Amino acid sequence: MLEAVSHSLERTHLGRHDFDWLPPRYRAIRWTVAGGIWTGMVSGVAALSWFAHFNIALFGKGLAVLATGGYVAGDRAARAVMRGRLKKLAQGAVDLQRLPSEPDGELVHVVGRVRLRTPLAGFVATTERAAYRRVLISLDTYRVVHEAAEDFWLVADGSEPVLIEAAQSRLLVADPNPQWYAPDSEVARAVEALPLPTELDRTMQRRSERRQKGKKLGRVRVGETLLREGDEVEVVGYKSRTVDLTVATRLERDTPYRATLRAGKSLPLLIAPRTS
Repeated sequence: MLEAVSHSLERTHLGRHDFDWLPPRYRAIRWTVAGGIWTGMVSGVAALSWFAHFNIALFGKGLAVLATGGYVAGDRAARAVMRGRLKKLAQGAVDLQRLPSEPDGELVHVVGRVRLRTPLAGFVATTERAAYRRVLISLDTYRVVHEAAEDFWLVADGSEPVLIEAAQSRLLVADPNPQWYAPDSEVARAVEALPLPTELDRTMQRRSERRQKGKKLGRVRVGETLLREGDEVEVVGYKSRTVDLTVATRLERDTPYRATLRAGKSLPLLIAPRTS
């Protein structure tokens, strides 16, 4: 029950680590889907290889691509399942008006609209302002996820705004539609300026060397999802309180506590835009 402070978020990681936070009972969803797709594709390619006498080296490269496809498909399935099970995770929904009276430490599910507290610039759409940005990047053979967020308010008619702490939060959304960007575009330069995973060190070194020699560089594929002002979202998080002197609904002698949702030890704070 501390005073409200900023709990910003910024992380960049390989796509295959995007769901390392999944609770144990949900991890099987990801790997079952990924494994099933991978096995089916490999069987098909193996059959073609036998009939058409494909080069074994080419076949090996094909397996690597298919394995990546399996991971991606598994992540998409896990993301969709988690979005569908938000209410079950939190044992039912809580109206924002009743949230202040809920016991601290309870895992709750709420619905409301985003109100920006500390606007965050978009990564691709730099003139846009958001509470959360999620960027999917394809660079060389790597799939990278970059996320950044700031605390925001969750509001509903007739209730005090609820503080959503962005630290250790996760945005559950479908993959954005990516676009290709030239190697010397502002977007490509912004990607290269990120604190990328160490697995990309050699890739970035080669890009730097080729640029210095005036040689051609590969394009970068980037897609972005923004959580904007007014977006309706579902949030699952652990209920807490912070001291906030701007709270209007209280008695004069009461400590001005603001209902707050944050991550816990067992589960990050989960945010999912509502679809019509």
